[in-house]
Amino acid sequence: MLDREARGYLRWPVRSKRCRRPTGLGNPSTPGSSAVPAPGNLLPVQGSKILVIGCGFIGANIVEELVASSCPPRVLTRSQPAAAVAALLREGDLVLGDAKDRTVLERVLQGVEHVIFSAGGLLPAASEENPELDAELTLGPLQRVLETLRRQPETSLTYLSSGGTVYGEPRDVPVGEDAPAAPVGAYGRLHRACEEAVLCHGLENESRVRVLRCSSVYGRHQYPDRGQGALVTFLNRIEAGRPVEIFGGGESVRDYVYAGDVAKAVVRLFEVDTEDQVLNVGCGEGTKLIDLLRLAEHQAGRQAEIVSQPPREFEVCQIVLDIHRLQELIDFTPIPLDEGVALTHRWLRAEAPARV
Repeated sequence: MLDREARGYLRWPVRSKRCRRPTGLGNPSTPGSSAVPAPGNLLPVQGSKILVIGCGFIGANIVEELVASSCPPRVLTRSQPAAAVAALLREGDLVLGDAKDRTVLERVLQGVEHVIFSAGGLLPAASEENPELDAELTLGPLQRVLETLRRQPETSLTYLSSGGTVYGEPRDVPVGEDAPAAPVGAYGRLHRACEEAVLCHGLENESRVRVLRCSSVYGRHQYPDRGQGALVTFLNRIEAGRPVEIFGGGESVRDYVYAGDVAKAVVRLFEVDTEDQVLNVGCGEGTKLIDLLRLAEHQAGRQAEIVSQPPREFEVCQIVLDIHRLQELIDFTPIPLDEGVALTHRWLRAEAPARV
């Protein structure tokens, strides 16, 4: 059950202190692939100072980047990650379980200096149909994490939010972090509620927190059979000879950012000591949905069979993020969309052939 604030989607002003890189990060040891089921006996923390909660699409990319940066994390995730991702983690540092489980959460947080919360719930369309379930899956675990972190306020937190939905239909694009948050759908309202919960936690406990508002993320580890992501859905359907649904004539504009770039931003921000608690993470350029489809057609080498659908009420017409604030803090140059589409297609064919 969600508490009263969760059901009301949290409404209070927030501000807290700065976020900085956790100290004492150990060097990676020999990778392993053994997952520790929860709530069984967990192996001792292997020197991991960073906990990643949620190892799905974006979380898997973050894990890869942390390992490449000699900061191997501990991971708490509901489902078994891809074998290639699990193999990067040391024995005992992959825990299968739910962050709502207090016993498991307290155990995996031991010795952790920073938490990256990348656990997701439902997709936007499903969230619109069942917002209460989405809140149970997303806000519920986050609330348990914040409740537990009250007892260790020195542990900092990064929350991955949805920059593509929390701003709603902005008056001007690109939209900066100081623009009002006015989400039009249940998915955006939920992420806004999560943002406010995180920022309030920072204020009340004098903890370092950061909210990263990510735009439309695509790339490695985004599997088409999950129904997540326009690009992988397009590639999957075109190559399988199945029709592609296009809503609103494909005129909607989105800011598409490669998942590897998002992961780099998350890790590089550990080096930054700043007052900025909310940061946009995107590519800073807008692309029409129909143009994304054309890029997918070019990669697949054939045209799509298009089924036209009316626009969906919970989707905004255009959203492009202003990323100048992020670029002032870290070295961040997103890869061009056409290159990212090619990389994604190559990964799908090489590492996920059964799912393309």
